[in-house]
Amino acid sequence: MSLFKKFLKPKWQHANPDVRRQALAEMAAEQLTNFIDTEPEAELRKAAVIRIRDEALLESLLGHNHQDVRDAAREHWLTLLLPASANINSITHSATLVRIAGLTRDQQLRLDAIARISDQHERLSIARDHPVAKVRLAAAEGIDQRALLQQLLEFAQAKDKAVYRLCKERLAAAKANQEAIAAREQQISHVLDQAAYLNRVGYGPDFNGRLQVLQRQQQELDDSLTTSQRQALAAELVKAALILEQHDAEEQRLAEQQQRRTEALAAQQQLITELDDALTAAPAASADPEQLKQQLLTLDERWRATQAEQKAAADVQRQFENTMQQALALQATLEQVNAKQAELAQWLEKDLPADMRGLQQVIQGGKKWQAQLKWPTHLEQPEWLAALSGKRQLAEAQLANLENQQTARTDALQRQLDTLEQHIDDGHLKDASKLYGQVHQSLRQIDSKAAHAFQNRIKSLAARLNEMRDWQGFVTTPKKEALCESMEALVDADISPDVLADKIQVLQDEWKTLNSSQPDKELWDRFQAAGDKAFEPCRAWFANVARQRETNVELRNQLIDELRHYEAHLDWDNADWKVVQKTLETAREVFRSYSPVDRAAHKDTQERFRDICDAVYSHLKAEYDRNLAAKSALVEDAAALAEADDLVDVVDRVKELQQQWKEIGITPRAPDQKYWRQFRSQCDAVFARLDEQRTERKAELNSRVTEAEALINQAAELPVSALPAADALEQLSQYEQQFAAIELPRSAHQRLRKQLTDVSAQLDDRRTAQSQAAERQRWQGLLDRLQALADHNETLWHEAEQLPSAYPLAAFEQRWQMDQETSVSVDTEAARDLCIRMEVIGGLESPADDQGRRMQLQVQRLAQAMGQSIGHTDERRTLVLEWLETPASASQQQRFIQALKASLD
Repeated sequence: MSLFKKFLKPKWQHANPDVRRQALAEMAAEQLTNFIDTEPEAELRKAAVIRIRDEALLESLLGHNHQDVRDAAREHWLTLLLPASANINSITHSATLVRIAGLTRDQQLRLDAIARISDQHERLSIARDHPVAKVRLAAAEGIDQRALLQQLLEFAQAKDKAVYRLCKERLAAAKANQEAIAAREQQISHVLDQAAYLNRVGYGPDFNGRLQVLQRQQQELDDSLTTSQRQALAAELVKAALILEQHDAEEQRLAEQQQRRTEALAAQQQLITELDDALTAAPAASADPEQLKQQLLTLDERWRATQAEQKAAADVQRQFENTMQQALALQATLEQVNAKQAELAQWLEKDLPADMRGLQQVIQGGKKWQAQLKWPTHLEQPEWLAALSGKRQLAEAQLANLENQQTARTDALQRQLDTLEQHIDDGHLKDASKLYGQVHQSLRQIDSKAAHAFQNRIKSLAARLNEMRDWQGFVTTPKKEALCESMEALVDADISPDVLADKIQVLQDEWKTLNSSQPDKELWDRFQAAGDKAFEPCRAWFANVARQRETNVELRNQLIDELRHYEAHLDWDNADWKVVQKTLETAREVFRSYSPVDRAAHKDTQERFRDICDAVYSHLKAEYDRNLAAKSALVEDAAALAEADDLVDVVDRVKELQQQWKEIGITPRAPDQKYWRQFRSQCDAVFARLDEQRTERKAELNSRVTEAEALINQAAELPVSALPAADALEQLSQYEQQFAAIELPRSAHQRLRKQLTDVSAQLDDRRTAQSQAAERQRWQGLLDRLQALADHNETLWHEAEQLPSAYPLAAFEQRWQMDQETSVSVDTEAARDLCIRMEVIGGLESPADDQGRRMQLQVQRLAQAMGQSIGHTDERRTLVLEWLETPASASQQQRFIQALKASLD
C-alpha cells in the first residue's frame, strides 16, 4: 500500500519544483494555504500568496513563520487595496485607508492614507484602538477639535506616549492661540483708543513718535483687524498724518534726524540682545568654541559699524563691552574645556578616597579645576561643571565628617594597636595581618599630626609582624607569582600612562607587603623586569608632563616680563583705562591657564605676577578714585537740583549732568552702581515733578478741549435744527464768541475752528437752499397763473403761489379779468413769434413750419442786442408781459407755457 501511496502523491507535493509550479496554477484557492505551509521554495510560496484574494487569509499570512510569506502577503494585499494604476485620493472608504496605512512601509503613503480620513471622530477611533502605533499617531495628527483632543489625551495617558504628547502639545497650542487672540484684540482696542486720543489732543512733542508706533502697529495688526477696525484705524491715521503735515520743514527735518538716531540706537540694542543671546547659548557651542569666537568677532564688527552712524551712549557702550568681555572669557574657558576634556573626565571618574589625605587632595584638585575653568555665575552650569562641583562638595563633606570623627577614630586606632599586639603575642599571623591593614586604613582617616604619635609603635609592631611572616615565607610564594603575572599582564596594555603608572604602583605596594626572609630573588627579578617593561610608556608621558611644566613656567615668566614692560612704558596720563582694565583681566586669565607647574616655581611666579599686577592696578585704582569722586560730585549736584523750583532750567541742567556722567571714565562696578542708583534717584525725582506738571497741564488742556468740543457739538446740531436760518446763524455767532474765549492748543484750535467754519457753511447753504426753494415756488406760481389763464381754471388761479418780484400781479389780474369778459381762442402771428422767442431762450426746437421765422427772429434779436447786455431773465420777463397782452389759441398757450418751463430748468 505504501508503494501506491508514493505513486498517488499529489502533484503539488512532487519533488520537482516545475511540477509543483504547474500544480499551483491549477490549485483551488482553499488549498493554497496548505501549499504555502509545506512548500520549501520561497519563489513558489510567493506565487501562491499572489493567487489569494481572500483578505482574511492574507491577514492570517501576516503572522506566518516565513518572512518571505509575510512580506509577500503584505505587498500583495496592499496591491489589491491600492493597485499601481490607482491613486490614494480615489479611495474614500475609511477601513480601506486604515488597512493601507497599516500595510505600507512608505511613510508618505501612510500619511496620505490617514489624511484622506476627514471625519475626526473616525480618526479618534483609529488613534485609540488601532494596534499599529504609527497609524495611531498619524490619525491623531489630523485631529484639531479641542474636545476630541481632550478625550484622546485622557485615553492615551500612560498608554501611548507619542499620541499623548501630540495631544498635549496641540491643546497647549490651542490654548496659547486663544490667549494670543484675546491679547491681540486688547492690543487692537488699545491702538484704536490711542489713535483717537492722539487726534483729539493734537500735535505735541511726542506726536511723531506715537504716530510712527501706531503705523507700525497697524502693519503688525493688519491681518488681525476686521474691516471696520481697519477702516477706523486708517481714518484716524489719515487724520494724524494731516495734522503732522501742518508743521514746517524744519520740524520735519528734526523728526527725520531723530528717527535716524532712534533706528541706530535700536540697531545697537539689537546687537546687545544678539550678544546676550550668544552668551546665553554659548554652553551649547562648547564642542566648537572657534565658532563662538567668529560669532563674537562678527558682532563686534557690526557694533563698530553702527558707531559710525550713531555713537552709543556711555552706559550702552559699557553694557556691550562688559557683555563682550564675559563672552570672550567664556569662549576662552570653552577652549580650555575642549583641550583638557580627557584629563577632566579622568579626574571625575576616579572614586573618592576614604582617607583624609586623599580627600584633601581631591578638594585641592577641584579648586584647581574651578580656578582654571571659570564659568559665569549667571549662566546655567554645564554637566561637567556640576559634576566637578558635586565631587568637590562631596569630598568636603566626607572630610568634615572624618574630622568630626577624629577623636573617636584615634581611640579606635589605639584599641586596634592593642589588639594587634595581642595577636602578635599569641602568634595569630592571619588575624594580625588583617588587622594591620585595618590599622593603616584607620591611620589614613586621621590627620598627619595625630598619626605621627602612633608611628613608632606601628613600626615596632610591623617589624614583629614581618618576623612572623618570615617563618611562614613559603605561604607568600604563590601570591608573589600571582603578582608577577599581574605585572606581566600590564606590559603593552592599552591603558593611559597615568592610569598604568598607578596600577604598577599598586602591584609594587602589594609586593612590599609580602616581603619575607625566604630567598625569592628569581621571583623578584621576574617581577622587577615586568615592571620596568610595563613602565616604559609612562616614562615618555612623565617626561612630557615635565616638559609641559617647564614650558608653563617659561610662559609665566614671559607674561610677567611683558607686564613689567607695559607698566614701565605706558603713558599713564593719557591711558585708555578700559584697555588697561581689559589687559589686566586678560593677563590674569592667561596666567591661570599656564598650568600645571612645579610647586616651587608656582609660588615664585605667583608672587612676582601678583606684584606686577598690583603695580598696574595702582594706576587703575587712581583713575577709579578720580572718576568715583567726579560721580559723587554729580550726585550732590543732582540732589541740589531736585529741590529747585524752576523746573525748566533744572531739566536742562539735569540733562547736562547726565551727559557729564556719561563722559566720566571707568569705575569699579559695585561703587559705580551705588552712585548710579543715587544719581538716577535724584534725576527721577526732577523728571517726576516735571511729569506731574505736564500731567496737570495735559488735564487742563483736555478740559478746555472737552469744553470746546461741547460747543462744537451744539453748533453742529444747528444745520439740522428747526430754527430758521437767520436764527441759527445768530446762535452760531454766539458759539463762535464763546469758542474764541477758550485757550486751546494750536492743532486742536485749527481742527475745531474748521468744524465751526463747516457749520457756518452748512447754514449758509441752508439759507440759500431756502431762498432758492421760495424762488422756485414763485416761478411755479407764475406757471400756475399762466396755466389757469389757458384753462380758465378759477380754482388754480386762486391757489397759485405768489409771483416772482419782477412780475406785477396787476398785469395778470388784468388779463384774467379780460378773459372772463371775452374769451377768444385764435392763432395769431404775434403769439407765434412770442412762442418762438421763448423756445429760443429755453433751448427747445421749434416746429418745422416755424424754422424760417425762427431764423429771422434770431437775426433780429442779435441785431437788437448788439452793444447791449440783455440777459435771459430780463428777456423772459419782457416776453411774459407781452404775452399777457397778446391773444392766442389754446395750443399756442400750451406751447408758450412749455417753452417757459424749459427756460426755467
